Amino acid sequence: MNDQTVIREVRVARRPQGIVRAEDLVLAEAAPLPLLGDGQVRVALRRLGMNAGMADRMHETTDSGLPAMALGTVPRSDAVLEVVESRSAAFAPGDLAVRSWSPWREADVVEASDLRPIPAERADLPLEDHLTVLGHVGFTAWVGMVHVGQVREKDTVYVSGAAGGVGSCAVQFAAARGARVIGSAGSPQKVALLKELGADAAVDYHDGPAVELLRAAAPDGIDLFFDNVGGDQLEAALDMLRLRGRAVLCGGVSQYGREGTGPRNYLRMIYQELALYGFVVTEHEDLRPDFEREATQLVRDGRLRGVHTVLNGFDRVPEAFATLLAGGNRGRMIVAV
Repeated sequence: MNDQTVIREVRVARRPQGIVRAEDLVLAEAAPLPLLGDGQVRVALRRLGMNAGMADRMHETTDSGLPAMALGTVPRSDAVLEVVESRSAAFAPGDLAVRSWSPWREADVVEASDLRPIPAERADLPLEDHLTVLGHVGFTAWVGMVHVGQVREKDTVYVSGAAGGVGSCAVQFAAARGARVIGSAGSPQKVALLKELGADAAVDYHDGPAVELLRAAAPDGIDLFFDNVGGDQLEAALDMLRLRGRAVLCGGVSQYGREGTGPRNYLRMIYQELALYGFVVTEHEDLRPDFEREATQLVRDGRLRGVHTVLNGFDRVPEAFATLLAGGNRGRMIVAV
């Protein structure tokens, strides 16, 4: 890669009106990359993961409490990068690494310390695995299900958004721990996928009121709810959680870009002594070695597999992000470059 190469990036072009659309993002020419300094590497993008939570910060006001991104900002998410030039003893050209918060840009100059090398013992796995079961979404699902939710053998677990990137991993981690797992998804094809992943039951949320679907799938109630959706899915879970049940709040895709609604049946939390736990995965980085050991072994044993939708070409990043928010993906939405 020479200094004359045109490098493209994706920027926030306008404030979304409701759900983020592809037109709210724009492809633009990035500024020339700086020369490498000591301890830095030049990297090229190979795989870019899409995170639905980024949509919140594209609006003028956010629900997360984080500041809104200014127009012209380049969003960031996790990516697999290839080192093309290095002034660090830790990396050589051709090495592959994962960066947790990589700008949506075809190439970049970064501090070597910002990268997590893909170790030789996992080099044979598909690149997509490092953005799914072994990456940010897998880590998120593992922290929420295993560490925060304390999933137990014989628990009845309900996962909303279960065919998405985090949800599909959460289903598999719960099943691997011996729980009975119920997943909610948005099409017959996704329902079939959940059963392939080890869910004992799965429902299409288009088939009726959320609480009625959940009651039919778990007539005796649930012990643990892993929520990626919010809204009526959260209300249904509160209705069906047994005494001292737990709910892990990972995301609220039904609320992004819309006027949020709280659960109308929150008083049930008092009478059933329910516990709701919110978490942000970046606050649990100390747990990553434990996650990587367990997840890698489950992958090798054939009990954990990555689920993803891949669009090819950097120019499809806006389309990929909008498709993710519209529910048009199966598993993690990834752009391959």
